[in-house]
Amino acid sequence: MTTGASLDGEQLTDLLMRLLLDADLRARLADEGPEAVAANPGELECLASVDLAELDTTARRLRSQVWRPGSGGSLATTFPRSLRLLQDAGATESDLLTGFLGSPHFSRYRLIPYTAPGLSAEEAFASYLLDDSASEALRDTVTHELMIALFTSLTCEQPLSFVIEAEGIVATGQGHAAVRTYAAASAADWAATSAERPASTAPAATAEAVHYAYFTTSAGLAHGVVSGRVAAAFEAEPSDRREIARRALARRGLW
Repeated sequence: MTTGASLDGEQLTDLLMRLLLDADLRARLADEGPEAVAANPGELECLASVDLAELDTTARRLRSQVWRPGSGGSLATTFPRSLRLLQDAGATESDLLTGFLGSPHFSRYRLIPYTAPGLSAEEAFASYLLDDSASEALRDTVTHELMIALFTSLTCEQPLSFVIEAEGIVATGQGHAAVRTYAAASAADWAATSAERPASTAPAATAEAVHYAYFTTSAGLAHGVVSGRVAAAFEAEPSDRREIARRALARRGLW
């Protein structure tokens, strides 16, 4: 693609991203020609020079880059339970990726490292999934899998190459910690494959909700169901209860 005389860099970038993210727009360009999709003469000049085969190849590469953002993992491996729930409801990976790419959440993803601050692909994708989720099990599971991804990065990657907007992550002597409240049924579904359950208090059979904590430690990531006494460590207001909980966690290498 050559630069149109009447398009500045920002306009050209916007046009290119629209072409890469919108399959229908690419199809119209191929079937009806540049005149059908150009918004102005500058876009017409650029679109007339587009190699359609190269454009399709680049669009496929972009989808792959977004779905598999890191060399050690992918959105599919980060959100396995969440995607299973969505697929059971009829969604496909292609549908989810297409929806994500067309959503405002995608624009907050730091697509090119170090160009500008932005969210990780995992947090941007989780925000997209949570935006339209009516299922408590899905909301809990997406949040849990996102927290595992974020805390894995906090444990292994310093400084971070992206920003974190998830609320409630606090600094500790060991690094970071957070607590979330989930339906007891959701936590029970994760228990069989949960790596660790620090300071755990198994939820009572009649419990409707449980506290679930995440910690970075010298040994790596620790997470699991915790008691109300442990959850007190995360209270915003200073209190004897909070300090007792934090000292107890510190003795275990968790705070």
